[in-house]
Amino acid sequence: LGPCGGLARLPRELAVRAAGQLSAAGVTVVCLPQGDCGTLEQRGGRVSRCAPVRLLRAAGVRVAAGSGALRDAANPVGRGDPLEAAFLLASHGELRPEEAYEAVSGWARAAMGLPRVRVEAGFPAELLAVRGERVEGVLSMAYSRLVVHQGRVVARTSAVREYCDGSAAAALELPRQSSRGGGEPS
Repeated sequence: LGPCGGLARLPRELAVRAAGQLSAAGVTVVCLPQGDCGTLEQRGGRVSRCAPVRLLRAAGVRVAAGSGALRDAANPVGRGDPLEAAFLLASHGELRPEEAYEAVSGWARAAMGLPRVRVEAGFPAELLAVRGERVEGVLSMAYSRLVVHQGRVVARTSAVREYCDGSAAAALELPRQSSRGGGEPS
């Protein structure tokens, strides 16, 4: 069931009761943190788009995440990027980074009835390789990627980040943030 963004707009006691009912029914909720593919409603000055993942998991609901909202009314610039969905879940405090990644990978595969991916001989090579040392780094800077499907590289994305030395930046007269009061450029 998804995207269930409306649960975030319910009063807390109703959302808790709904989560309990979903859990008792054995429902899996697939949330879409990039936008719930529906109308954008304001509540207390902020837009609620994503199902309350922490509340659902606390009630025992199986939760996965996806990346819907592919350039629709809810998200006109949606990219369909599962790592972005995981980033949003973690950055909004719904899940820890490791759980957020699991929501778009292992939990998503389970929701679709697919077996867990195993990286060992004799199993199909279904991999996403992302540059980074820890999950937090991968979610925040997932620019360079390699996608392997059925043992073959099917997509490769590369990004290059270059840093200028201080004197080169000064020669360009780029605005700098100052540690002086007010955070005004120096």
